[in-house]
Amino acid sequence: MTTADRPLVLLASSRADGHTAELAWAAFPGLADCIVDVAALRIGYFAYDDANAGDDFLGLIERSLDHPLWVLATPLYWYTMSAQAKTFIDRLSDLLDARKDLGRRLRGKALGVLCTGSDPAQPSHFEEPIFLTAAYLGMRYLGCHYVQRLEGVPMSAAARAASRDFGIRLWAQVSRAPASRGQPDASA
Repeated sequence: MTTADRPLVLLASSRADGHTAELAWAAFPGLADCIVDVAALRIGYFAYDDANAGDDFLGLIERSLDHPLWVLATPLYWYTMSAQAKTFIDRLSDLLDARKDLGRRLRGKALGVLCTGSDPAQPSHFEEPIFLTAAYLGMRYLGCHYVQRLEGVPMSAAARAASRDFGIRLWAQVSRAPASRGQPDASA
């Protein structure tokens, strides 16, 4: 199985084993090797002078381009995405100038979002910067799945099932497979 047969989950959280990671595992069970811990990489902020050109960002992008579906997994911090998610999105600007060859390859890719937070629902404006970024880059935005998580409270079976259903629906939109078999193959 190639990366073209599998989604890529960009885990953009301070905790690699926290609520957001649990949500990613629920949405894409058996695909732990397709989850990239963005916080574990050395990715600097966007700089007009390309001061961070030698960090891990471009290598991550190069490894990610074969995946047809990218899923940004972020906790909700102060009504918006995590700093790791924002930095990743800001660095996509590198692909508009210095590395247009990579930026052009984003066209047609699909992007979904997984999000956790303590509020009962995500803020109405949460998806807007992600949706607009995807549109600007020529990516298809497929939506967001939000799960309320409270410290010390396990993820409910219903939330786990809804998360898995979201993962299946995302993959079905990308693979054009029927939703009943839309979950990517974890056997690779």
